Amino acid sequence: MTKRERYLRALRNEQVDQLVWAPNFDYWLNVNTAEGTLPARYAGMSRNDIVRAIGGYIWNRASGIKSVLDRSVEFFQDENPERLVHEYRTPVGTIRSVYLKTETEHRSKFLSEHFVKDIESLRIMKYVVEATHYEPDFAPTLKALEETGEDGIVLNPAFCVPFIQFAKIDAGYVNGFYMWTDYRKEVDELVNAYFKNFLQCYEILASSPADVITTSDNMDGLMISPAIFKEYAVPFYQEAKKIFAQNGKIFEGHWCGRTQNLLPLVPECGLDVVEAIVTRPMADITLQEALDMLGGKV
Repeated sequence: MTKRERYLRALRNEQVDQLVWAPNFDYWLNVNTAEGTLPARYAGMSRNDIVRAIGGYIWNRASGIKSVLDRSVEFFQDENPERLVHEYRTPVGTIRSVYLKTETEHRSKFLSEHFVKDIESLRIMKYVVEATHYEPDFAPTLKALEETGEDGIVLNPAFCVPFIQFAKIDAGYVNGFYMWTDYRKEVDELVNAYFKNFLQCYEILASSPADVITTSDNMDGLMISPAIFKEYAVPFYQEAKKIFAQNGKIFEGHWCGRTQNLLPLVPECGLDVVEAIVTRPMADITLQEALDMLGGKV
């Protein structure tokens, strides 16, 4: 059995003869390469070859789509060593987000200004979403499959639960929850626009040559309560699963937060895999407890 075969069997919840270890050190690799602090034994090696050298299984992320704005919307980006600014200009107004440098220019940036700040910018964001569509672009996926071979799998990352897109990314959780309380109708209209848009993208990715389609939820049960999860995440996951099941795709959620209060809801939610679950000391749960909550179904 090849590593690819074993990995896919594990993701499909089938019995395997040994543990699948697929390390994710992309951030560490990118930062240390840029800053000249990569251990000498890995100098000049690709990410995939490092995984091979340490005996791991490759999980190779690759794009499968491209986003297209209609002509009524212009997108601008301005970057310097201190900050990165994104701006959408539309017939109904302009919105922008700002990322600031943290420790060094190569580290993750801090999102200091969100696109959605008030009801006006929320309406502009809805215009942007409705002016966006997606088209297939499988070339990066095909290249990743060739690079990976039988040493692992290839996955297409694409979007998060629409409510998380609004509350975490567009508005920031604090402002997002205030707006959700004060302007529930308008927030739900934006969330529903994302819902429709993301599913349109998933219709494309269902035909991708990738093995797995994964969300970028970064799911966290402190921010997304079980009630919010049931209302916003479960319907999205279930509709996405209907799309992917027709083509035999594995549907995975990236759940790297404190999710012990959400895990009991997973078996019927539509996900095939929950990836990157954290345990103690970050979350109040052990790996065995997490597995027990999934009941052997996911």
